[in-house]
Amino acid sequence: MKSILLTVAILIAASSLAVSQTVSNKNKRSRGEQNVQTVLDEAGAALARNDAAALERIYADDWTFVSPFGALVTKEQRLAALRSGNLKYESVSRDEMNIRIYGNTAVAVALQTSKAQSGGQDVSGQYRVTIVLAKKGGRWQIVAQQATRVPPQ
Repeated sequence: MKSILLTVAILIAASSLAVSQTVSNKNKRSRGEQNVQTVLDEAGAALARNDAAALERIYADDWTFVSPFGALVTKEQRLAALRSGNLKYESVSRDEMNIRIYGNTAVAVALQTSKAQSGGQDVSGQYRVTIVLAKKGGRWQIVAQQATRVPPQ
């Protein structure tokens, strides 16, 4: 009987340790994921400051954005809108960030909350965003983005 209880106790302890390691490994990000997160944080901060110069460095030359309305926006168009004040952000935050890396490509999906105006219209709200990054010349750059508006609840 004692050997059965000892075996059960060992099995419970081992399974608890395995579950604990799985949960803690899931919460840890790889170095690559941390680097991508840093670029995404810099991009969000640059948007909130309407800092076109910073975004010029963060966005790849061939960067494209598919808006919630299906419009295709180029890097030049986005930066021009920021510089002219036609597009103006007050704040940008991202939650529920999921980053996956495939060699020199990364895909991030997040819930973005923005307070912004475009062409004088309020475009504030929550958006589910997909952001694609590529490692070029040893550094991560954003190459494409897509946003879908999340309906208010």
